[in-house]
Amino acid sequence: EYSNRGYYIVLSGSKTHPENIGTASFCGNNYSIIEEIDELEDVVNKVKNYKNKKVLLISQTTYSISKFEAIKKKLVESLPQEIEIIIKNTICPATRIRQEETLKIAQNVDCMIIIGGKNSSNTKKLFEIATKACDYCICIENEEELQLENIKKYKKIGIMAGASTPKSSIENVKNKLKLCE
Repeated sequence: EYSNRGYYIVLSGSKTHPENIGTASFCGNNYSIIEEIDELEDVVNKVKNYKNKKVLLISQTTYSISKFEAIKKKLVESLPQEIEIIIKNTICPATRIRQEETLKIAQNVDCMIIIGGKNSSNTKKLFEIATKACDYCICIENEEELQLENIKKYKKIGIMAGASTPKSSIENVKNKLKLCE
């Protein structure tokens, strides 16, 4: 809709994520996908030279909230006032809540376990958040990957799972952790 109305689309998220590839297919030629804030300068130059002087910032639904906020802030600061900027935080509310909960838990434990698929963007973001707040973090897909000898020394262990992680995987990890008690 916005690309048809002449907006330059800035999509924050992974360049290889299927969701972004699909979204980009509706944007014509006037879009950029950025994963990291250091890629923004090139995008800002494209937007400044874009004939319509209007830009839309959106996000992959499972993208990092903190990265989106940083990109939003820098984009607004970097563009001249005559450019119309529309910002739509399209991060899924469940993703936002899960990321916030991961940070809270990781700040209060000695060891953090993230359970989810190795290729899951959602799981990778949770792990990234946890590693910033907790000294020892691991990311596993299932209980078979959990090495009890590596975590026995920790008193408080936190667990968070990616959005599509089956409940059975979470329960199996919790049951294996009981062997440490």
